[in-house]
Amino acid sequence: MPSSGSPPKLFRILATLFGTIFLGFGTAYTLYPRAACPSLGLPAPTTPRDADIVDAIMILFGAKDLFVGASILAATWLGNRRVAGLLLVLGSACAGVDGWAVKGMSGEGEWNHWGYGGGGYGGYGGADGGDAGLISQH
Repeated sequence: MPSSGSPPKLFRILATLFGTIFLGFGTAYTLYPRAACPSLGLPAPTTPRDADIVDAIMILFGAKDLFVGASILAATWLGNRRVAGLLLVLGSACAGVDGWAVKGMSGEGEWNHWGYGGGGYGGYGGADGGDAGLISQH
């Protein structure tokens, strides 16, 4: 029966890396929305009004990334591995949707999101040996 206690060391390292990636992007998007916007892979706004709207959306997007990163780190270091594993999978899903949206808008750039998003899912399954017990019988 899998344990829901403290995650193994490799799992903690990978989860910390993944959570920190979200915190880094979230900080950049929130504090420097115009400068960080090109990192998403979307076309630049062409009018001042569009730029103001994009800035607001980037701040909202940054807040989402800050929440996801903080949640992953909190579950990894203060919670248990079942919750941390689930948050890694959900964070990967967020990155997947981000990539899908960027590809739909610009026709490219999806791997800027999918590259790190797969790391969260892989980090969950690989580093924990698939033993996080998300679906356990206890």
